[in-house]
Amino acid sequence: MEIKYLYDIDKFHLYKVDEIFSTNTYLKDNYDKFDDKSILWAIKQTNGRGRYLRLWESNDDLTFSFITKENYKNTIITPLAIVKALKKYDLNTYIKWPNDIYLDNKKLCGILIEDIYNSKFEASIVGIGINYNDHIEYDGIGLNKYLKIEKEILIKGIILEYLNLIKEDNDSIINEYINYNFVIGKNIMYKNKKYYVKGIDINGYLIISDGNDLIKVFSDEIDIKSSLL
Repeated sequence: MEIKYLYDIDKFHLYKVDEIFSTNTYLKDNYDKFDDKSILWAIKQTNGRGRYLRLWESNDDLTFSFITKENYKNTIITPLAIVKALKKYDLNTYIKWPNDIYLDNKKLCGILIEDIYNSKFEASIVGIGINYNDHIEYDGIGLNKYLKIEKEILIKGIILEYLNLIKEDNDSIINEYINYNFVIGKNIMYKNKKYYVKGIDINGYLIISDGNDLIKVFSDEIDIKSSLL
């Protein structure tokens, strides 16, 4: 396996590998060997991981991960950067909380964020997988139906949006995130009980209500895709 440095995208360093088991796993295991804001782009990923230990093999799709060694709000900034990058091509994408990207009611992109702590924050590994072709097995839609764009160009567009967003204040970021989110105003099931989604707080927690009490739910506590009513 040969990892090649390509060039810098502003403050990010872009690396490329032809085939790898998982860009997230590799960067997580080797984060101390990479500089802050390093990107690993894989042409083929054989054992990619999603939330809830779901496996995702990719050959024709866009798969890459990057490291941040500053503790940004990646669960909010990353999906927002992807939506904003795609909207420049007039694609009506939106965020399905916490960080999936949907197009025409089908999943276009998944994001896996893994933070590393050793007594203190060390790094965040952000994995992005964008379907370029349909994936019937999980109702995924391919970008190729709407837009012909080189993967390298799309990586650059996403990273530049990300860099712009980390300069913004928290209120501006969360307001944009809320505006692009699909779940607000929907009913969901949480712990076998029906709740109404009232909003999202500044930390990305979902605010839900059963008609009486308000509850804040963290992203790992609920699978929104299977819970929307």
